Amino acid sequence: MNKTILGRRNFLATIGAGAAVIAGARFAPAAKAAKSKPNIILIMTDDMGFSDLGCYGSEINTPNLDALAAGGLKFTQFYNTGRCCPTRASLLTGLYPHQAGVGHMSGDRGPKHPGYRGRLTNRCVTIAEVLNPAGYHTITTGKWHVGAKEKSHWPVGRGFKRSYSCPQGGGFFFTMKTAQQMRQIVRDDKVLYDKNNDMPKGWYSTDAWTDEGLKYVAEAAGQDKPFFWYLAHNAPHWPLQAKPADIAKYRGKYKVGWDEIRKRRYAKLIKLGMIDKSWPLSPRGKGIPAWDSLDDQQKDTQDLRMATYAAMIDSVDQNVGKIVKTLKELGQYENTLIMFLQDNGGCAEGGNLGRNMGKGVCGTAGSFSKYGACWANASNTPFRRYKHWVHEGGAGTPLVAHWPAGIAADLRGKLITEPSHLVDLMATCVDVSGAEYPKTFKGSAITPAQGKSLRPLLEGKAFERGGAIYFEHEGNRAVRLGKWKIVSIYGGKWELYDMSVDRTELNDLSQKMPEKLREMVAMYDTWAKRALVEPWGRKRK
Repeated sequence: MNKTILGRRNFLATIGAGAAVIAGARFAPAAKAAKSKPNIILIMTDDMGFSDLGCYGSEINTPNLDALAAGGLKFTQFYNTGRCCPTRASLLTGLYPHQAGVGHMSGDRGPKHPGYRGRLTNRCVTIAEVLNPAGYHTITTGKWHVGAKEKSHWPVGRGFKRSYSCPQGGGFFFTMKTAQQMRQIVRDDKVLYDKNNDMPKGWYSTDAWTDEGLKYVAEAAGQDKPFFWYLAHNAPHWPLQAKPADIAKYRGKYKVGWDEIRKRRYAKLIKLGMIDKSWPLSPRGKGIPAWDSLDDQQKDTQDLRMATYAAMIDSVDQNVGKIVKTLKELGQYENTLIMFLQDNGGCAEGGNLGRNMGKGVCGTAGSFSKYGACWANASNTPFRRYKHWVHEGGAGTPLVAHWPAGIAADLRGKLITEPSHLVDLMATCVDVSGAEYPKTFKGSAITPAQGKSLRPLLEGKAFERGGAIYFEHEGNRAVRLGKWKIVSIYGGKWELYDMSVDRTELNDLSQKMPEKLREMVAMYDTWAKRALVEPWGRKRK
């Protein structure tokens, strides 16, 4: 039998019977790259802390992501928005979330409140809508969460040619019967699964999002088209659910406790060069007990929760390995830019010690556990605060960028310390793809993109932002300008930090440097008005 045909059949078998629809596709030989446009894969996880990857200080086994980091670049000061939906809106559009219509998690406040529509509006474009005219096969799989009410709000209505996703968000892994709210899994414009038509036995979201996406990657390869794939995992967001074999890898490893885990991660981060040894480890979070104050039963419960959380991250990494393997088989690996990041920091929901609101043992399909602030504090080592806030523990994320054809060999494994943000991803995709960001789209004027392309950093060149990075979520606010950051919690006073010597935000300089504080607060006020941010907490209409 012809070796090329045999190899293709073997590949199709690895990604499931559903791939039979592309059996007639023509695959490019491994060493041949007819197109110069790179493929782009954006992988994002949900509710994961700054130090939860092995290459960012963790004890969790992430060899595939560690390998991408070693062969690419690791960003040490990359930012998200501190919360789920706003991050997704910002990543997809290159705008600050309010400008895209998703200034808050959900709810449409109507045309008088354009920053709070609960969905992407017609004043923005997605990366898919920008890359389609440049010849890209645009794909998304996983958690959408930026519009679900109408099909025009789904991925297929926002430019993605192929999608396999949950428009309403996450909240499930094995079955939607444990989800707290209505969920649907859709393929393009058709509903596949919901609470009345549950997923087949053996379905697990982390695997499913990857396997389905690889089918669409094969479609693009068969047509010699570059592809853009936005893979949005709902892992390791609660409910804590993982495969028994993966949980078993970590069971017992967390009985050393969160205090010891934080110390070990802090030391590893310093050794890796991710943080400066002069930045102290932030104190244990408010209300978090010392590990040694727990009894043996409590310690076992907490060990299981963190073991399950670690197992969910382990599963994500396994699937990254699957992606790399498939790209190599398809001859797409060298010219694929892979970027991996997180939507916000570790999640403190569930109280300090976490809780189980479902039935069954933590980790199983019937359970509904949250790991709580104690372990989130460890996930966010060395920073303070969590998801929802825009202190470093809430808004700081790893960014791994890997692109063999685009990152010089002498740069690989380097750390990128320049502050950067989600809004830069649209600009980067436009730059490397040769696409054009539109001024109008489908008859509507489009808000100009807010970010700067990261391509110079990928090429070892100078990167000039030329301005500040801004944050607002539920009244939590911040501005990052060079080494300076101002930040406040809702209802609290502004704080000022010199991030070059105090990135753990422990030495507030607001009283010592009032002029710098006033300067940056004025910048925030100007931006907030321009970016459609409204004062938080006022009576809703």
